[in-house]
Amino acid sequence: MYRAVVTDLDGTLLNNEKEVSEFSKDVINKIREKGIKFFIATGRSYPDTKRIMETIGIKVPLITSNGARINDENGETIYANDLEKKYARKILEMDYKKYGEEIFLNLYSDNVWYITEEMTMDPFKDLKHFLPHKIEVEEAKQMSVSKFFFIGEHEHLMRLEKELFLLTDGNVNIAMVTPECLEVFDIEVHKGNAIKILMKKEKIKMSEVVAFGDGFNDYEMLKMVGKGYVMGNALYQLKEALPDHEIIGSCDSDAEAKKLIELFL
Repeated sequence: MYRAVVTDLDGTLLNNEKEVSEFSKDVINKIREKGIKFFIATGRSYPDTKRIMETIGIKVPLITSNGARINDENGETIYANDLEKKYARKILEMDYKKYGEEIFLNLYSDNVWYITEEMTMDPFKDLKHFLPHKIEVEEAKQMSVSKFFFIGEHEHLMRLEKELFLLTDGNVNIAMVTPECLEVFDIEVHKGNAIKILMKKEKIKMSEVVAFGDGFNDYEMLKMVGKGYVMGNALYQLKEALPDHEIIGSCDSDAEAKKLIELFL
């Protein structure tokens, strides 16, 4: 029934050490040997996602920046969609600190990670392979932005989310990826749309795809594929939004790999 698997990374395929376990690597390679296609769809940038792909020992197309970028197995860009410049400028000019002094602005541009100030609250501090570049806000205004992401306390980000919606008249896509990370990208950008584009190229029907995710940026992806699985450690908003979707175990118990065995092996 299913011919392809699409997986999120953080909180899904990656364990709490931000690694793909040896057990999961083995299962992924075994299902690929049986002819099942395997793809990654993540909020991470292409260079960081490519590094993780290589640790699994595979070479596949990658969906990154929450669907704003698709690169083929050789690294060539086959789809790109940046945030509209007028909305990017509005976000860069807003006073987001009034919702919490600990909130920090990040952005991706051309697969490079930028920050406008040093972060004291940093959930990515253990990422040694991919580090941000510090720039001034005025410099950021000249860039094409594939996505913004705000780091901060969850309750503060929830208030900021409402302000972002009003500021952009609802013309951007906003998603709470983790309790401490709120992301903003083009209104047409989401993982589900990127998967649809990639599956058309691969000649695979969306009904033939299974997907795994844990954040609200996975919502469209899990809704649009043939079967979507919600991680046990998923954001509560995702579980509430997808009450009919099967919830499996946590990312730290190889839950995705165990489900892949059940489905394909």
